[in-house]
Amino acid sequence: MIDTIVKKVHHLCQQLKKGILQVFTASVLNKIISMLSSMVLTRMLVQKQYGVLSYAGNVYSYAALFTGFGLAVGALQLGAESRGRPEENSFYRYCAKAGMLANFLMIAFLSCLILHRELPIAQAKKYIYLYLPLLITEYLNQLLLIILRSQKRFKIYAKLVTAHTIFVSLGTCIGAIWGLNGVFAAKYAASLFTLLTIGCQMRETLHEVIHAGKLHPRQKKELWRYSILNCVSSTLNRFLFLIDLSMVAVLMASAETISVYKVATLIPNALSFIPQSVVICVVPDIIAHNKNSTWLKDTFRKTFSGMLLFNLFISLCLILGAPWIIQVVAGKQYLAAVEPFRILVAGYCVAGTFRSLSVNFLAALRAIRGNAVCSLITCMTDAVLNFLLIPRYGILGAAYATFLAELTASFVTFCCLIHTLRRMKKLNISKALDTP
Repeated sequence: MIDTIVKKVHHLCQQLKKGILQVFTASVLNKIISMLSSMVLTRMLVQKQYGVLSYAGNVYSYAALFTGFGLAVGALQLGAESRGRPEENSFYRYCAKAGMLANFLMIAFLSCLILHRELPIAQAKKYIYLYLPLLITEYLNQLLLIILRSQKRFKIYAKLVTAHTIFVSLGTCIGAIWGLNGVFAAKYAASLFTLLTIGCQMRETLHEVIHAGKLHPRQKKELWRYSILNCVSSTLNRFLFLIDLSMVAVLMASAETISVYKVATLIPNALSFIPQSVVICVVPDIIAHNKNSTWLKDTFRKTFSGMLLFNLFISLCLILGAPWIIQVVAGKQYLAAVEPFRILVAGYCVAGTFRSLSVNFLAALRAIRGNAVCSLITCMTDAVLNFLLIPRYGILGAAYATFLAELTASFVTFCCLIHTLRRMKKLNISKALDTP
């Protein structure tokens, strides 16, 4: 028993040394800063303004799902697999150029698409146009941070992510003094300043990337195939965070109702940083060991069990303290958000343990087709449930739809991960038997 405890403590210490502690601490700090920023905004902007900003941000978030057509994640996967070889920087260089071009085309397409369309919240159209160009700078920020992840430079990664959050949150709160226009001016200034800061910190790496050689057509094909399939999967998964607010807007057409539901989603959505912090540090190692079924099984078992215990504790505390938390975060005028908040926290407990980890682990194992199919099933479930429940139960129906969809997603993706591991184990045994 003592030997087992010592081994587990030693394993935990090794994981902390790899950067999980730094990344998790930075993630906690970032979410606290973002939450404080949201608390300030709900008080500085009138409820209708906050609803317009939330809707415009929701539309922008849809566009952000397709940023670079998933090439940034492809850079992480293939860059980590090529770590230390010349083609590593070639992948980063190609993803920067091709991803930027993809974003310009997407901004032009969406601008034309929205131009002649009537939106449920008509005042939001102007702010959607102001949001879209941020896709360019945010993609470059994302790609540079992914290079740091791929190279396992987690300490500098954690510092830069925190700097980004501080710039955006502080700038947004100061900009709110001048209303919504001030908020957007601050977002642009913060995004550009973050890009310059990250670029200065990574100047040596950037020099190597800029002067890297060209990719072979076969490598480009492999990169695009992985990136697009993974983009489809991750887009559908993140779709769950966005579809409810959009359907509340379409089916209820009230900026005030949108603002209440937005407040209910703030903390449950923000909690995704917990599994994401683990994923950021663990995935590069999983990519490096993605052929070793024994190592993967042991790592997954420890990761899932630890995450389940942690999420159960956090979720129980939030559910019990819901009325007080909503008042502190947004004020008494948002107490109608308490019940949907509790439902969404319960949904996070399930999805933050199983879906978040399973999806990223499947991507690291290159099981992207199965990931995409699972995500499609989940999103169809969520859309159907929203159509059925929102007209009858309002924002409570939206919350129940999300909970049931996340339950479905967690079951399907976790089963897919288990199936992938079993298939990998059979393949390894078969290869071992065939070896003379």
